[in-house]
Order: sequence, then structure tokens, then C-alpha cells
Amino acid sequence: MAWDHGYFSATSYTCGAYRELAPAWLDFAALLKGHQPPRGHEGEAFSYLELGSGMGFGLCLLAAAYPEGQFTGIDFQPDHIVHSRRLAQRLGLANISFQEADFLSLAASPGPLSAAHHYVVAHGIATWISEPIQAALLQLASAALTPGGILYCSYNTFPGWLAATAYQHLADELRRGGAHSGQTLKGAAERLTGLLGSTEAPSALAQAQPALRAKLAQIPNQNAAYVLQEYGNEGWQPIYVADLHRRCATHKLRFHASATLPENFLDLLPANVRPAVLAETDPGLRQSLQDLAINQSFRRDLFLRGVAFSTDSELRQRISGVMLRLLEAPATESYVFTTSFGQVSGAVERYRQLEQGLTGGPRSFGQLLEDTGIALPELAKTVSLLLHSGRIGFDRCTCADFNRARQVNDQLLELILDGRPYEHLLAPGSGGAVVFSLVEALILDGQRRHLGGQELEQHLQQGLAGRGRSLQGEAAEKLTAFAERQPRLQALGVLP
Repeated sequence: MAWDHGYFSATSYTCGAYRELAPAWLDFAALLKGHQPPRGHEGEAFSYLELGSGMGFGLCLLAAAYPEGQFTGIDFQPDHIVHSRRLAQRLGLANISFQEADFLSLAASPGPLSAAHHYVVAHGIATWISEPIQAALLQLASAALTPGGILYCSYNTFPGWLAATAYQHLADELRRGGAHSGQTLKGAAERLTGLLGSTEAPSALAQAQPALRAKLAQIPNQNAAYVLQEYGNEGWQPIYVADLHRRCATHKLRFHASATLPENFLDLLPANVRPAVLAETDPGLRQSLQDLAINQSFRRDLFLRGVAFSTDSELRQRISGVMLRLLEAPATESYVFTTSFGQVSGAVERYRQLEQGLTGGPRSFGQLLEDTGIALPELAKTVSLLLHSGRIGFDRCTCADFNRARQVNDQLLELILDGRPYEHLLAPGSGGAVVFSLVEALILDGQRRHLGGQELEQHLQQGLAGRGRSLQGEAAEKLTAFAERQPRLQALGVLP
């Protein structure tokens, strides 16, 4: 067996940042289901481990956003570790380290991972590796967690990925025949599309897998690095939720909640399937019914190594201290949230009342309880939907290091302008990251050069052209949109 154990190692992965991996987000999700988080309060020191840290971009942003934490990234791909270490050095981060290691060998001799970590995360890795390596991953996660610690594990699930298994199988067969990876993926999509027939006269395959046509149509437009890493692994295998939960249980890891916040509220399920799911009293079987009902394709599960049982009063006190802030202007017409359960509509008056309460600045969950008069369970659901939609966020202004964040973002802006494929900047005010495009980086660069009007538009267009890119839309519209967004970025500490 080669060193990569069948994992696709010919190219590096994408550079992403995921809000659900932030400690504040993990704590809140744990609180929703009655577990006292491993940190007693925001700003408390903690230890954080990522298994399969990839290019290290997201972990570096977390280390910059949470200076009180100590972060470690583990990955077996040398290219990933080289990039991660150089990025951490460039950003001036002293609270993060990266280690090149194989899960199998590390499980046999964990070394420094025997120390207790408050958080262990494994994003997008569990169902892309073979079962023995997956078992080593779970063993490492359990060994690295302190009792009461949280494991975040995201993975592809059935039944939502059933349609794509036909595509991945064909791509794998073509790859085994010696085809080049990039050609393999494109060729497999084209060949399989040819087997679907037309929309007017669909083939038997198209009738049996109606979602397959749309899935194949997406592939040519997706990031090439993502597609190669998604489908190019010999161990690629989505899994039913019950199977993964059983495997975790053998390592003392108990399922607790979902980091996809709306999924913690089963009353949000569509009315036509809700009774059948809620009628099941066994929690594990209920999760299976939930996934089958919504054709679940991706889960962000939280597992605990020991539950910190608490009284209602203790949990109420802890959640009341969670600080929240407004990220978008209050809606004026309707509140409709896109979730894995489908479209969820909220009562306009209730959601607007909550957002209006945040217009004057950050407020605690407890203050919102008093201000709105909404019962705690209902407020928790309301806040969860607003967090999920990105309308509000957590507030870390009392813990954040804004000077360090400004230095980090200045370095990231230089790297984006130099051609690095980064699409996020640090948002210290919320303890996370915000999407920030090359177009916005060029506009900001022009502003710092004291350009305006047509000169700024020309700077934007020339900057894109010099990087082999073209502007989608009118330059003036991009400048206006950025000017409207700039005050919110400044409030979060993204921009000075």
C-alpha cells in the first residue's frame, strides 16, 4: 500500500474556512442539547486539535481569532503541512503548530496527542478514507479529547449521496483504466449524462435517480481541486448515520447534537414527515428516520467523550451569557430560512423584534430573554435560525485582539493580491471569518492608494485583467456594493 493509503494525493486541497468549527459555535450547539461546554466562559484558555487540517487556512484563522487557544493541525500530506506552516509564520501566529502524521501510525503511537484537548475537529475526512483509517481517526479523536470535550465530525451521508455513487463508481473505473484524473472526472460526467436520455424521455437510470442529472451538471463548474479530492479517493464511501454513530460509540464517543443548528429542532421538519419522525422514541433510530425523510447528504455531528449533565438552572445561566451581535440590517418584509429541512418561515414580528434589540450593539442571550419576553426554548430556536442564515453572529469584542487581527488581515490581503486562492478575512469581533473576494481586495487596495471614481474602476479592471480574470458585471456596481458592506466589515474588526 502506498503512503497515501488510496487517498488522492496528486494535488493539494482547497483553502476554506468553516464557521461551524469555531469554539463559540461548537459551545452553543452543545448547550442547545443540554451539555455544559468544555470552556466555562468565552475567553477561557483551551486546546484545539484538527485531524486532517488540509492547507491549514481555516485553522490559522481560528488561531488568530482565538488568541487564548492553543491549536494543532495534523495532516499526512507534506504539501499541506508546508503550506500551513508558512502561512502561520507569515501571519505571525505563535499559538498554532502543524504536524505531518499518518492516522494509522499515529494511532499506534499517539505521542503528543495523548494530552487532553477541549475540541477535536475532523471536517470532511471521515467518509473519504478507508474504514481502517477511519477507525484510527476515531481512536485518535477519543484519545485526544478531555472528558466532556467535543468532537466535530462532518461526513457524507446516505440517502442523499445515492445518486452520486453511480458517477463516482464510473470515475473510479475509468481511473483504474489509466485515465488522467482531470480527464477522468470530466469524461465520467459526460458518459453518465449520455446514459440519462433526455428530459422528455429519461432512461431507466434517470427515472431511478432523478437527482443525478443536476449533480452531473454541477461538476464542470465546480472547483477542480474540490472535485478531485471529493471523488478521487479509493476510500470514498458515504455512510448511513446509524453506522457512523455505532463506530463512534466503540471509542466512547456519544452523539450529542448537530453543528447545523436548525437540525437540533425537529419541529422544523416538513409537516408531511414530522409525525413519523417525532413518533420514534429511540434517539438513534430517530436520527435515521430524520435523514431518510429529508434525503440527508451531509452531516456536521457533535460527539462527546462524557456528558456534563447539568440542571436546567445551570444551563440557563450558561446560555444566558452567550453574547450575540447583528451582522445584517434587520429584514423589513419576511424571514425565510434555507435549511436541510427545506424552507422555514419565521414570524416577522418575533425575528424583527430580536434583531432590533441588537441594533444598538451586542447583547447577551439573557438580555434578549428579558427584552423580548420570548420563552427560552423558542428564543434558542429563533437565534439558531438567525445564526444559521448569517444574519447574526457571536460577539467576542471583549476577548478579541483587534491589533493582531489587523496585522493578520493586512498579510492576507497581500497574499490575495499576490494570487493566493484565499477567499476569507479574519473577523475578530465575531470570532470567525468573512468571505472577501479578489474584487473587494482590489477595491480596497485602490482606496488605500487614494483612488476614486473612474480611477478606482480602472484600477479594479486592470487588476483583474493582470491576473487573467474578467469583471462579472459593472465596475460601478461592485464599488457601490463594497461601500455598502464596508461599515459592517469595520464593525467586525475586519477592516480598520
